[in-house]
This record gives sequence, C-alpha cells and structure tokens, in this order.
Amino acid sequence: MSLNSGTGLPKSEGRRFAGSAHAGLSAPQCAQLAYPETNSQMTTAAPPIEINFDRLLDTFVALLSVDSYYGDEERVVAVIKPRMEGLGIAWRSDPHGNLIGEWPARGRDGEPIILNAHMDTVRPTPEMTPVVKDDGVYSDGSSVLGADDKAGVAAIMEAVRAYHESGEPHGPVELLFTAGEDVGHIGSKAFDANDVVGRRCYVLDAGGPVGNVVMQAPGQRRFNFTFRGKAAHAGVEPELGVSAIGMAARAIDRMPLGRVDEITTANVGIISGGEAYNIVAPEAEVTVETRSLSEERLESQVADIVGAAEQAASDFGGDVDIETHTFYTAYELDEGDPAVALADAAIAAAGIEPQHVSTGGGSDAHEFNEKGIRSVCLGMGYIDVHSVREFMPHDQLRAITQVTTELIRLA
Repeated sequence: MSLNSGTGLPKSEGRRFAGSAHAGLSAPQCAQLAYPETNSQMTTAAPPIEINFDRLLDTFVALLSVDSYYGDEERVVAVIKPRMEGLGIAWRSDPHGNLIGEWPARGRDGEPIILNAHMDTVRPTPEMTPVVKDDGVYSDGSSVLGADDKAGVAAIMEAVRAYHESGEPHGPVELLFTAGEDVGHIGSKAFDANDVVGRRCYVLDAGGPVGNVVMQAPGQRRFNFTFRGKAAHAGVEPELGVSAIGMAARAIDRMPLGRVDEITTANVGIISGGEAYNIVAPEAEVTVETRSLSEERLESQVADIVGAAEQAASDFGGDVDIETHTFYTAYELDEGDPAVALADAAIAAAGIEPQHVSTGGGSDAHEFNEKGIRSVCLGMGYIDVHSVREFMPHDQLRAITQVTTELIRLA
C-alpha cells in the first residue's frame, strides 16, 4: 500500500475533518457529549490488559509537574527512566535529545512497532501546578497544562508496565520520545530512521477523541516578508517617503487568508515594523503560513501569497525580500494500509469505534512518514490544548492507554 503525497483532493469524501491536530472542544463541560462512549457490544478476543489507573495518573501528574519546554526535555527523561526500571528496556539518547527504548519480545517474534510521544510543551510551565479533579486534570491557569503531549508519554509508560505485569506474550516494541515537536518538529526532523528497526509507528498526539485515526494531514509553507521603503518626516514631507507598513498592509489585503477552501488555510501571524509615530516606516516584516491537504493546491496558494507581496511592493515603489520555507509536506494514508488496520483493530479491541479523519495540524508523524516509517497519528482526547484552560479527561487518558496495550497485543 502506498503513502500518497497529498497531491489531490481527499480520497474519501465522507472522511471527517478534525481541524487541527491539537483541536479539542471549547469547554470541559462538553467532553462527555463530544467523545464517543465505549461500545459494550464490541468485545475483545481476550480480556483487556488491566491498567493501574492510580499509577497512570500519578505518572501523568509527575510528568506535568516538570517544566520541559524545548531544551529541557531531560527533565522528562528523568521521570521516565526510574519508573520503567525492571522491564528490560535498553535506553539510549540520540544527539538531538530524543529518547529511544528497546523493549525486547516475550514469547513472540516479529517486526517491532514504534510507540511515540513528544516530551516538550508548547509553552514553558515553570510555575504550573496540575489540578486533579473528579473528571480530569487541569492547568492551574498559570500556563498550559502540557497534556499535549505528556498524556501520550504517560499512556505509553503505563501500557508497557501493565502489559509486562500481565505476563502475556508480545513482540518487540521500540519506544521513541521526541524533543522539540511543538517548536518545529526539531527532534523528529533530525531523527535518524536507522536508529530504529520498526517501520510502523503510532504517534499519540492528535486532537479529537480517542478513536480518531488521522488518515490525511496537510503540507505547510511559511513565509518571512521584509518590505523596504524610504523614511521621511511624516508631518513635514511624507511625499518623500515610501511606507513599508503601507506595502505590508496592501499585500495582506490581497492575500487569500483564513479558510481559503475546504482543504486550505492561511494566516498572518506576526507583523512588525516602523521606527516612530512621526516617521514614514522604512521597513516592515510580516510572517505568514499556509497549509493544505493537497500539495498541488498548496503550490498555487504559495504563488498567490508571494504574488500579493511582490505586487504591493511594486505599487508603492519599494522592495520586498521573501523567504519561503517548506515546514512539512502533506501525506495521506491508504484505507487498506496494514498500519492503519492495526490501529483500527486496537481501537476496536478497546471497545471504541475507530474514526478515520483528516486534520489541519502537524505532528512528528509528518517527519517519520517522510523518512519511510509508516506513521499513524491517534486522537488523544485532550481539550483546549495550547491554552491555560487545557484539560485532560480521566476517561480519555484511560482509553488511550488501553488502546496502546492493544497495539502491543495485536502487533
């Protein structure tokens, strides 16, 4: 089965669009309405692996309690290793801050699967104290909670420990905890695919409820525009100046932004420039991003955005320097892909109905797929991530951990 580059419209018109890979609900009160209930009619061939939820929650809170913004992921490593002692895992770190663990097979041979989550958070959390309530774990409001993606780290840790304690046979499993995902996929971009044996990876890092299987994700391009005009006194001789801010404003007005079409978005994220209120601005900088599920559509969008900037500079008699960066490329998994089939089977074995979705967000799965490691990103159920309202429901933490035990069992 092939991993398509995303050069056309989505294959499945009925596929649900999940928005951002980090998109959740707008309020914790909606959690029980939005997340699918466990289907009691869906049964596993064997009893589920017994999860120690108290231990899982304790591990999750311990992970949340350390500040592990990019560059400080060793603080998470210091939580992981002692809590995984006695399981026979061989640990090593690569030069890029990624932690790799090899958990040997017990009574069953086969190709390893890779279980992945990232250790960093989107913002520093130096003063944040996680608040445990009856329905889940919340940020105290001082920063993000960090459930993205420490819920994934905790789920993998507990799944491995619970499975080890069960005594059941399993194939080899590789654990991959990455660095710097939220600031640019730094660890996964630098990761050497030859550092692992497995070629099927399960990335515990998508938005939406547990049961979501991300089948299609966008490519992204980023732009840095530097508009250059000419300074002049704004009150005495403005006609001698050329406003770089004026150029930037006209360019932005002409750019296709927001929800451009069903599969394409664009956003102006940062604007800066000018020297003083009474000086015609000689320079202005604008940062823009655009995403699409179709690489072909993305290239058309790039041309439109760049063209708007160039035309605006020309209209004003100024100049613009343009830097364009390909952050990641679109991918689409085939509905019949064996890696997808395993994800579906594990989710169903956990008593949840699998949902194939598209997403507008990025994850380490982009980088692993580019490197030839077939990677499936799975819904985590966290809510309001990347905000001080971030919340991880207990039932979703338990559910993704149960799914992970079934990935191990069925691989």
